[in-house]
Amino acid sequence: MKRKLESTSAPPPSPKGYRRQDPVSCEFCRKKKLKCDRNHPCGSCSARGLSCSYGIYGPAASPSEQRNIDSGRSPNLTSSTSSMAQTPQKKTKNLSTPRNDPLTTADWLETIVMGHRIPSAMPIPLRNDITQNRANQPDSGQATISGNLLTLIRDGNLPSCQNPATIHLLSLLPSEPEALGMLSYYFNHLDYQYHLIVAHRTERDILAIYENASNNQPVNLGHLALLFSIIASAIFYQLLPTESVDIADRCSGEAAFLAGAALIQANYIAYPTLEGLQATMIISHHLSCLTFSPTISPFFIHGSLINQAQSLGLHVLDSASQIEERKANGYDRAEVELKRRLWWDLASYDWLIGFLSGPQQWTYRIQPSHMNVWRPLNIEDEEIETCDTAQPMSKPTCMSYAHHRLRLAEVCRQIVDQIGPEHLQGADVPYEKILDLDRKLHNAHAELPVFFRYDQHARREFSELYRERPMLAWQRAFIQQGYHSRLCRLHRQYFVRGARDPRYSYSHVVSLQSARKVLEVKRIMDEEEPLFAPNSSFFWAVMHHVFMAAVTLLIDVCFNWDDILAEKRKEEVLEACRMLSRAQQTSSIAREGINAMMGILRKHWKQERQLPPPQESMNPETASHPSIFPVPSDMQPAKNLYVSSEQDLSATTHSFDFANPAADIPLEDLWSEMLNNSAHSGLNTPEWMDMLTELNNTTGICEQA
Repeated sequence: MKRKLESTSAPPPSPKGYRRQDPVSCEFCRKKKLKCDRNHPCGSCSARGLSCSYGIYGPAASPSEQRNIDSGRSPNLTSSTSSMAQTPQKKTKNLSTPRNDPLTTADWLETIVMGHRIPSAMPIPLRNDITQNRANQPDSGQATISGNLLTLIRDGNLPSCQNPATIHLLSLLPSEPEALGMLSYYFNHLDYQYHLIVAHRTERDILAIYENASNNQPVNLGHLALLFSIIASAIFYQLLPTESVDIADRCSGEAAFLAGAALIQANYIAYPTLEGLQATMIISHHLSCLTFSPTISPFFIHGSLINQAQSLGLHVLDSASQIEERKANGYDRAEVELKRRLWWDLASYDWLIGFLSGPQQWTYRIQPSHMNVWRPLNIEDEEIETCDTAQPMSKPTCMSYAHHRLRLAEVCRQIVDQIGPEHLQGADVPYEKILDLDRKLHNAHAELPVFFRYDQHARREFSELYRERPMLAWQRAFIQQGYHSRLCRLHRQYFVRGARDPRYSYSHVVSLQSARKVLEVKRIMDEEEPLFAPNSSFFWAVMHHVFMAAVTLLIDVCFNWDDILAEKRKEEVLEACRMLSRAQQTSSIAREGINAMMGILRKHWKQERQLPPPQESMNPETASHPSIFPVPSDMQPAKNLYVSSEQDLSATTHSFDFANPAADIPLEDLWSEMLNNSAHSGLNTPEWMDMLTELNNTTGICEQA
């Protein structure tokens, strides 16, 4: 709670009331338990656009001097995006993110319904101060747009309550500087994941909206939909660090509704446009966790995106007839290249989710033999209107990540083709197939350019490049996690068996190596420069990869509890758990997802302890002592051990209600309890697989590579 400052006329407090040391962190960092750099404003507050206050103290200032320091202002995001589009690396060079922001996971978010949101832990007075601070900063697009939508929501004047076909969209437009600020935020912080826009072209379209509106001329509704989709995505990630998920969800949902309303008024289904497709793809990719109004939600379904692209002819863009037509009539070089980018993004996404849990698992919609589209060129955006020659893949560009994400997607499509039939029929996949697909994944991973690798040599060689173009460092993290999480998933069926059967030991070793790599990459995201902005924990795929990696290590401890390195392995699991705990404390998205996953783990652990001792394995000595039962043979590779149910089993159950997912128990305590009693686990291999399946089959679709 906030400490109230004593008035100057109040009597001095007793000596025992003084702190031993004056606080050196600002108020926000102390409340959030973040590491404060003690500047004014500090890095944490600057990244969040908050007022940075040290209370009655301050960095290198006397108490009286510190009271007069003006509060820090958020970075100005409303500068023109012309220079941003020309030199994006310079725009992103100064971004910073707090080091202790959360980590979580999303293989489980493929299956967890994110409908019920958990309120933010931020005190209401502080949240109101932040909102007031935004209202007093009209020059910041980030602040004012968010404030306007917050006001609409709190006043109950929701755009989504109106008819989308008749709503007056221009009256809900932000100011031109605010719109350009949103575009700047989106391009610098989100676009690197999918690269669905060309900044200078999109800026031109936005400026045309305001010019036409000021001249009372018709506005292109496709451009309007694209603008609102950018606002919807930017607002969501801007608000997450300071507001509850519910507020960020509703603000973003209202902006997405306006994008959908623009598409409805443009009769987009009958007359699709390239800008309309960009708008729907932006919302579908970045805001898949949201629940949209039923009137607009069909626009953002994956199958609908493919239909829209096919209506525009993107799947036959480079067929013989299309090439002849372009030669005869001329064409916009940048528009054709943008279409290639959008189509291959859809194809990559389609093939990636075929190897992820959910209703789309083991299938995909885009058949390679049913399309004719050239690969997009490996060039920078500035060259898209003039260049016909691609740069070598060894040279980093804004399209490097898209190409290597596509390479991973192609291997995932091959995995679905080869082992999908066995999974759909409930049969075991022959181990030879697993090894063959493992080689394909490793071969594709070996093709990554040096600047996308995580060895020490590459990190030193390209450290300056990562500082200048942080999006390359972030893309490197995404692609590495993408490969290693797929290796874990590929070997999952034989992971537990490999802990006991030497024939499958390779699967066990590869799964552990990949899980550890996923956790290492996440640690580097959080602790080393350049830091993510927004924090990587807000992206579903990163959350998913980390949680499942932690579960993989937990299962390994349970099957190797008597190993000579058991204690070291337990500490490894607890370190991953601490990462998840930090995420719970700072991100309500992380808190909600982790609680849902822990409900599944608790359920299986309770079922395990309720298993009756197998009567046929009890010898006369055991039968005469009902308080003693043997550890199941599946869990004892060396010798038969006995556990006292009065002593050890009581320690196992402790005071935790494992069946209650909502129980307010520290995450680390729960995992410690499971680790300490891993030798008593009664789950056999099929039951472990059931638990993994349930962890993966809880909701929608993971959004990243």
